[in-house]
Amino acid sequence: MRMNPRIAGAAVAVVTALCLALPGGANAEFPQPGAPTGMASGLPDIIPTTLGFWVNGGGPTGWGGSTTIDNPAVVDAVQMGPQNNMCRFSFAAYRTHNKGDAAAGAFVNKVYRDGVLIHVQNVPGGLPAKSGIDWNKFRIDLKEGMNTIKVDFDANKQVAESDEQNAYSIRVNVKIDCDGDGSINGVGGFQAKPERPGPGGDPVRSRKLRVMPRS
Repeated sequence: MRMNPRIAGAAVAVVTALCLALPGGANAEFPQPGAPTGMASGLPDIIPTTLGFWVNGGGPTGWGGSTTIDNPAVVDAVQMGPQNNMCRFSFAAYRTHNKGDAAAGAFVNKVYRDGVLIHVQNVPGGLPAKSGIDWNKFRIDLKEGMNTIKVDFDANKQVAESDEQNAYSIRVNVKIDCDGDGSINGVGGFQAKPERPGPGGDPVRSRKLRVMPRS
């Protein structure tokens, strides 16, 4: 029996929509705040604002997106972390919003770098409906190369929400010599060259920005 083309097309559209909505579908790992959520109403819904995640050296990066940091001037220190291979930035930041129709009680946000917990924000007073918290700033260490930063809002599931999908991520590619070996993620040629004397024998000041390693 031949199926009506319009009915077949509608069926494909419904199946596609269901696949995208299921875990593992498109943008499952990096959901976008503000997208349509569950059918429940009259509940809080804790999400980040659409401004995304901020690392000093650039503006906010949208959730699900990626950014590159390649300016040594924005780095506070190098050779940080247990393996002395990270760059330290003075702050990272994100905003929290309750877009739901009801107040949220106390909750905790947690930040992970490549699966490692690096920051905890306690919100003991909760959030009224349709309200938010301004930038939560904290120091962050990132390794050379690609870093995945995930913020899990209401990480301990303390709040019953209309949508319990609370994990949002970005990728940050650090193209700076963080470990001081003269290369960036295995690619060489980034070590500062020695200064040469000027015409009068005085050393010429390097125009390269240097970052002091950890003492």
